[in-house]
Amino acid sequence: MAHNEYYTFDQGTVNGKILMNVQVFDEITKRTVNEMKNVSLDTSKGIQIPGTKAVVSCSIKENEVYICIHVRIKYGVNVSQMTKEIQEKIATAIKQMTGVSVKHIDIEVDDIDFE
Repeated sequence: MAHNEYYTFDQGTVNGKILMNVQVFDEITKRTVNEMKNVSLDTSKGIQIPGTKAVVSCSIKENEVYICIHVRIKYGVNVSQMTKEIQEKIATAIKQMTGVSVKHIDIEVDDIDFE
């Protein structure tokens, strides 16, 4: 179920406002991580049940974007470097596609893939 949080671009009195749904940031984040090597979204939790953690959770507070994602990282990969790379790629993708700078990106490494 979609929640109705919007990032607001104020274009002035003539052009009005542009509202961007929080799901835009969710989708960009998911696609960015899915394109990366040695990391994947942690979908081991199965179906999203209300009240449980989402694999990707984006929120907008005071017109600033906050993202939290749960990932699995391949065994043998430097976790610190990988999480920094994930943060940079997500921030860059969102900035390029929307013009919005992300305020905060939390990455929770839930598991290591040994395959």
